[in-house]
Amino acid sequence: MFIFILEGQCRRFSWCIVMIELPSIVNRTRALLNLRSFSANEVFEYDDRYVMYPLRDAGEKTHKYVVWILKDSKVIGVAYVKDLAREMEETESQRGMLVGGLRFTPAARKMARVSKIELVDGGYASFDLFEHELVPTHTIAAEDEIKLVLEHYGIEKGQLPRILRDDPAVKVLGARSGQVIRIERDSPTAGKTYYYRLVGDSG
Repeated sequence: MFIFILEGQCRRFSWCIVMIELPSIVNRTRALLNLRSFSANEVFEYDDRYVMYPLRDAGEKTHKYVVWILKDSKVIGVAYVKDLAREMEETESQRGMLVGGLRFTPAARKMARVSKIELVDGGYASFDLFEHELVPTHTIAAEDEIKLVLEHYGIEKGQLPRILRDDPAVKVLGARSGQVIRIERDSPTAGKTYYYRLVGDSG
């Protein structure tokens, strides 16, 4: 449910009062953010893009994204990424996401890595990967949970089995190298079992 308010050059949508049809790419992006435990209750519409500022509470800290969703797929150069990085700085956001690029230039990809901006092409999957019966639930493990696991097994973090950063589940979660993924499986004999994998770069 949405309400929209005309604010100068942009329209603001809020999930609360009036039903408004938003493009599927906006709804898919919001679903992706929900999988990462971010809430995005408003969408701002500009001439060339939709913008969201999702939040996630993490104890005493609040993590904030700036998400740009392009209306038309286009080749994205470094200038576009710099503009998003500038808005991240202005809004004190930790990470950014740019959705809908037809392709991204090498310079744009390099700038995105430095600026902690995730680049998502416009054709990414529109379904929830974890709803498939053959895909177990994946989550990014909290630091206190990782500490307990390492102490229990008497190992270092680097000794955990690996999962590559380009694994589909890792990409959906937006996990970074060095983070730990918890995989939850249902066993007919043991009940729920948990596996831990350290995210690493491919190659």
